[in-house]
Amino acid sequence: MFRTHDADMLGMPGMFGEGQYQWHQVSKVLRNHWYHVTVQAQHKGRTTEVVLMIDSEPRLQQVLIAQDEETIITDVQVVTPAYMNGTAGWRMEALTKVTLGEDQNECVVCLLDVENGSKYHSSHQPDFNTDALSNLRPIYHANMIRTA
Repeated sequence: MFRTHDADMLGMPGMFGEGQYQWHQVSKVLRNHWYHVTVQAQHKGRTTEVVLMIDSEPRLQQVLIAQDEETIITDVQVVTPAYMNGTAGWRMEALTKVTLGEDQNECVVCLLDVENGSKYHSSHQPDFNTDALSNLRPIYHANMIRTA
């Protein structure tokens, strides 16, 4: 989940449209992965682009389902913390697949496949094995992106 602080607000509430706010920055307290999703929208012959910062698989799935002829997703990347990606810091990579499953404790675990072939998971169990997951549910595959 992302947080905002009033001091980081740009302008006045509603200045950019009803219910719209602009922020200089947002913060993230939990060190868990999130999604960087590029969306193109067509309206009256004009194309606009927006980047969504999505914090969960259910929300990612909602955005994927909401695509139509005028609103398409053109890019999905995942941002992972060091403990997931095995490096010294955060990393943003092109996403190819997201699957949810349940471990032996019935806790939801997210499996992430990225473009370079690396595979990550959200489990904090030291002896975690992806083969032990049950109730596997695909959330995203790169072929779900529509071309403009």
